[in-house]
Amino acid sequence: MANLSELDRFWAKVHKAETCWVWQGATTDGYGRAWIGQKLLRAHRVSFELAHGPIPDGMFLDHICYNRSCVNPDHLRLATPKQNVENRTGARASNRSGVVGVFRHRQSGKWQARVVHNGHAYHAGLHADMADAEAAVVAKRNELFTHNDLDRV
Repeated sequence: MANLSELDRFWAKVHKAETCWVWQGATTDGYGRAWIGQKLLRAHRVSFELAHGPIPDGMFLDHICYNRSCVNPDHLRLATPKQNVENRTGARASNRSGVVGVFRHRQSGKWQARVVHNGHAYHAGLHADMADAEAAVVAKRNELFTHNDLDRV
């Protein structure tokens, strides 16, 4: 994969804290970038492959620590694209409720709970209280998803 001097340069850009190994070099969208040979690669992928071997075609790496700059191979797991999306953290910036899958229903003014899974939207009810709507989407995600670690805490 890489020669010794490339690996020395790679590891020189990693701060190994107690938990996450944080990439200190260049990043794009929070993910580390590393030149290995003539290729610009994602740093977490390089670290994973050094520890575990090649990443199978079609598979993603899921940061179980939710830290995109982490290159600790123990914080990375193989995941399908579907599984990788299931384990995201936080609501999108455009979400006004701050809760993934919860938004105001225009006609009723109540909180609507909805989960999208495999391209299909699952309605989890209208709720007067946002906490109830959040509990409903968490329950629905736990029913449908396999890699939503935050909901299972």
